[in-house]
Amino acid sequence: MIVTTDMTAKEMMNDFKETYAKVRKLLDDDAPNDPTNEPYLSKYKAKDILNKMREALMITKGSERNWDNVKIDAMLGVVLLNIGIIDMETDDASASEKVLTEAETLLLPHSSKPEVVSTLINIENHLGLLWSNRDEPEKGKSFLLKAKEFYESFKCTMQMPISIENIIHVSDRITSDIMLLEKPYTLTLYYLAQVYGSLKENLKSAIYCHVTLRRQLQYNDYDPIDWSLNSATLSQFFAERNGFFQSRHHLAAASTILDQYEARLLADETNDEVLMAKKEQFNHRSADVARCWAKYCIILMTASKNRLMSDPDNLDEAITDLTNLQLEDNENICGGDIKNLVFPDLDVSKHEKKIGHKFLLTYQDAREVFLNCQTWLNKAKEYYTPDTLASDYIQLVQDNSEAYSFLAFFEEDDGRRAKMQKRRIDIIEDLLKEINPTYYLHYCQQLWHELGVIYSEILDIKLDSVKKNEGKPTPHLLKKINMLCEKSIENYERFIESFKDKNGILPLRMEEEFVRPLVCAYAFIGRNSMKRIALDKQTQLSHVKKSYESYQAVVDICSNDKNSAKMMSVEYSLCQEMVKILPIKIKKLEAEMVTLK
Repeated sequence: MIVTTDMTAKEMMNDFKETYAKVRKLLDDDAPNDPTNEPYLSKYKAKDILNKMREALMITKGSERNWDNVKIDAMLGVVLLNIGIIDMETDDASASEKVLTEAETLLLPHSSKPEVVSTLINIENHLGLLWSNRDEPEKGKSFLLKAKEFYESFKCTMQMPISIENIIHVSDRITSDIMLLEKPYTLTLYYLAQVYGSLKENLKSAIYCHVTLRRQLQYNDYDPIDWSLNSATLSQFFAERNGFFQSRHHLAAASTILDQYEARLLADETNDEVLMAKKEQFNHRSADVARCWAKYCIILMTASKNRLMSDPDNLDEAITDLTNLQLEDNENICGGDIKNLVFPDLDVSKHEKKIGHKFLLTYQDAREVFLNCQTWLNKAKEYYTPDTLASDYIQLVQDNSEAYSFLAFFEEDDGRRAKMQKRRIDIIEDLLKEINPTYYLHYCQQLWHELGVIYSEILDIKLDSVKKNEGKPTPHLLKKINMLCEKSIENYERFIESFKDKNGILPLRMEEEFVRPLVCAYAFIGRNSMKRIALDKQTQLSHVKKSYESYQAVVDICSNDKNSAKMMSVEYSLCQEMVKILPIKIKKLEAEMVTLK
């Protein structure tokens, strides 16, 4: 772009128009196809052109001719914004900050002008992003809140934004597109969601995420796959805070958008590679949304169980729509009404009516949620198979086992509860036959530990049955009790052995995530060894010694590691007592055996 003193406004605009078109071609068409050894080739070329445009516009701005200063500043602002974006994308954050700040200073006096407002919002967005990328989210937030303020102030003027294309158009006719304003503002909200996440203001972050999704729907400006995944992911945040009303709504919205997208795919009669790739992506992400539905069911069952166990006297007062959470809504994100986090223009009733959002009170309540969970898990397993995506498949099987566990909690009949736990055993043992511990050791550790827990739970059911009947247990029941003890111990021992080195020694310091399961494994081995029923003193003695060794292992772990002792203080104290008591029992049994001889 070259500016001369005798150039008319029309000629200058035409020159800018042609030059800017070259820039856009380089950035939009050529840059994605740059060679791998020169990934920024087209962007650097565009930057060179933009810098020349910048110089020319500065000359124009400084001349004594009667130019339209707002238009000149608007054009210069667009040029500076593009330079700043290129600097950011080519990893020159300092240069980007400098030029974006220059652009901000230039345009601030015109913030309410329709030619400027969308560019200024974009500038503030990129400054917010730049500082967030520097791990300074508080500073990033300040720029994003300025963008939000510019948007809201301009909306109050009832004007329409004017694009750079309209500014440089030779014709006097001006057209406008509201998306010129709405699209960058949606990005403002999206970036604010990320910033508040970094600042650990998670509720505010989630609400900004919702508002972003709602605006994308409102302006029909979204990718259906990405939108569905984001909505389903957001649902997990709400569910974990007992916001099951909002969680279900976001999942139902995700499924509704996927339904609409699938209908479009099925209507497409072409059979090219692009369509096949879209169908593969749809199947993949549909499975992910199905997993989110299953997680919703499990979290609802978990929360219902915890509530029944911890607060049985206030069962009618529970809230499942987030209104129990406090939000300082000084930015008027959701009008002060957290319950209003819905998509009013989207009919999601088809999916919402399949499952409730209230806490579960009865077995029938739990069974309905459980069956829904099974449906979603089975749908996910159509895509995630053990042959192709083993890790995901393993997690789905674990979710299935967990769902049975919660259903068993609501079952009052001991026999049926035991059968549900037995079903969990079958599911997990079948899975262990399919996976190789060499490649999936972490998952095998989880599964061995879970089997130890399940066998212990069935053992407790059988022991309770003996107490209730107050009679002498049958030989069959005694055999069953011993088998359950042995199976539980066997799986706990597999779990423990997996942490030992080649010399059979545990590390002196365990990673924190493994301390609790390891200590519990030893404690349960000690407990279940004592539960085994022996018909002779020698066998009984071996059981007691086994129990003593296991309790002593807990004492050793905790005495060698203060963090473990603090984390497992209750178990540590109990095992210390058992280590004192059991030697006396061992000596007594040994003495009785000597007497018998």
